[in-house]
Amino acid sequence: MKTSAGQGLSAATPLVTASFPGTHDQASHARALVRDALHEARYDGITRDAELLTSELFTNAVQHSRSGHLGTVTVMIQAGDVVRIEVVDDGSAISCPRVMTQDAVSLGGRGLFLVQSISSRFGMRSDHAATAIWFELVP
Repeated sequence: MKTSAGQGLSAATPLVTASFPGTHDQASHARALVRDALHEARYDGITRDAELLTSELFTNAVQHSRSGHLGTVTVMIQAGDVVRIEVVDDGSAISCPRVMTQDAVSLGGRGLFLVQSISSRFGMRSDHAATAIWFELVP
């Protein structure tokens, strides 16, 4: 993990927060939310990375948390010196998010690895009721 949740993001301005049903088809709506918010705030240079990482976290939330069982996934976007996007799911009693060791033949397990590799920083907080994973990108 690159940093803890309490560090970073000076002079942040909330741009948008939206909740989506916890289904795979809603990942495209989360990407559109990110794309539109960042375009409106003139952060176009990081939009593709922000969309990709949001999509990865959204998909993880649907697959690995109670959000995928009639729950919701919330996406929050803040901007300042950096852009921070946080994805919050309904938590899981059986799993905790972690960066997986990568190998050439695995078909999955790359979501948090991509977040770690592409973002300038990321972090998470989790309990049985919710898991929040955030990442920051420098414009």
